[in-house]
Amino acid sequence: DLIYPYFDVFEELLDGDNSLLKWGAIRTIANLACMDSQNRFEAIFRKYYGLIAGPVMISAANVIGSSPMIAAAKPALAGRIVKEILKVEKACFELDGQPSPECRNVAIGHALCVLEKIFDRIRQKKPVLEFARRQLLNRRPSVRKQAERLLKAAGRHARRAQA
Repeated sequence: DLIYPYFDVFEELLDGDNSLLKWGAIRTIANLACMDSQNRFEAIFRKYYGLIAGPVMISAANVIGSSPMIAAAKPALAGRIVKEILKVEKACFELDGQPSPECRNVAIGHALCVLEKIFDRIRQKKPVLEFARRQLLNRRPSVRKQAERLLKAAGRHARRAQA
């Protein structure tokens, strides 16, 4: 309640050069989503989720990691949020000024973890499952393991839905 009136200040930090302030703003905006009576988050949705495209993996990871909080506060946005998270597969991150496929793999691992957390809220499950299946071939072992976990969780969810 005390900081919601300063929402626009946190929005401005998303465009700033100071990464630490940007990452704090990403998390703060997600925390403010539950108090967002004026639908200010919807107005910045594209800017916020645009950070997933790169070039800074930590910014993308913070957006992805904050997504369960936003999806819980704004369930009507869950489908759009999932679509944005899935774009991580095509993201272009840089490490020391060079493209880094490994950073993309790390971000994909974060995405899989988040998608597992919000799987029950996802209506269009097929793109998520296809994404997870593609990651079973990821060169990063932790990403493959996270893909397996998501697919197992999806199987449990399907069995519960049939019962």
